[in-house]
Amino acid sequence: MIAWLCGLVGEGPFPSRRVVAYQAMLVLCIVLSTAIAIIDTVPDAWVGFEGAVTAASGLFLAVLSADYAIRLLSAHSQRAEGESGLAAMVRYALSPYGIFDFLAVVPFLVGEATTVLPHDGETVFGIVRFLKLARYSPALETLGVVVLHEMRPLLASLFIMLILAISASTMLYFAERAANPAMGSVPAAMWWAIVTLTTVGFGDVVPITALGKLLGSVVAVLGLCMFALPASILASGFAEEMKRQNFVSTWHLVAKVPFFQRLQASQIAEIAGLLKLARAIKGEVLMREGDTGECMYFIVNGQVEVKGKAGTFILKNGDFFGEIALIERCPRTATVKAVSRCQLLILDARDFHKFVAHDHALLEVIWETARARMAQAKQVEKKDDQKSEEKEDA
Repeated sequence: MIAWLCGLVGEGPFPSRRVVAYQAMLVLCIVLSTAIAIIDTVPDAWVGFEGAVTAASGLFLAVLSADYAIRLLSAHSQRAEGESGLAAMVRYALSPYGIFDFLAVVPFLVGEATTVLPHDGETVFGIVRFLKLARYSPALETLGVVVLHEMRPLLASLFIMLILAISASTMLYFAERAANPAMGSVPAAMWWAIVTLTTVGFGDVVPITALGKLLGSVVAVLGLCMFALPASILASGFAEEMKRQNFVSTWHLVAKVPFFQRLQASQIAEIAGLLKLARAIKGEVLMREGDTGECMYFIVNGQVEVKGKAGTFILKNGDFFGEIALIERCPRTATVKAVSRCQLLILDARDFHKFVAHDHALLEVIWETARARMAQAKQVEKKDDQKSEEKEDA
């Protein structure tokens, strides 16, 4: 039972249906409980619905509390070698996600037990609960990684912006102090410099002298240039990180294929570079039984139905099919149809043969694995035929 519960909070690129359902339930509880905390700040928002809102809040708190307990159990059961269970639980509790999970439930539990949590505290922690969604948002996680990787150039651009703000406020102070009381000191002029450099321009403080307006124009143009710098750093870093993540996931998809398991990492990476992205709509037939195979498919997301002599079964995220086409041009042994919208990666047999043509050792490794796999498949097919004949005779 504990193992089954811990499996609900397991993370991986291809989660099971029960894990997906559990995550969807948690996301719904987080969103609704946060919405209640926000709307609760509106006076008399729940008139006539106080009981229902209280019951819903209690239900959400129970679900999120159970999730926190399950994650503590999971950390205890998946502790590293030589690590005590308590140390593993503390390590999880002090991690960023562990802190978010703690803030989402523990302050409320303490408040319910002791009635010491004021209404404002419930509002704050209820909205902070939204941070739990960071675990289920790949975009936020990717952004965090990008910021960490690009920290040095970001800090450099921040330092340059601080220099500009101080320099601009100092210049405007000397140019405007005699005629403009709003810039009678450097700190007062710094407010104008910040809102100008950020291109906000509230207009509550403006230069009034000719020299001040000239300097203000220069500062405004510099502000446009300066904010393009961190934006470009984050944009390029985000694009590089997405490219890296796509490459890693594609590499793992290729490495799962039995033909390629004995290849070196660099060779798998080269094969991954040959893959082409394709999409299929629900009901679309990807290949038919009897057609000549010319490519193999990797399922990035979605599900397909495979119907052939071996029966009918479903393939989903991370699976592959049609790999025999890379070895020999033979008829397909099954019909494959998309049962949902699918994103696929296709490896064309011609591209694959061009890749292996110059490396006979690589070709021999793939052929050796392919022969063994095809022989195994023929043995299974032969046994199935024998069983069918025995049933007919009986």
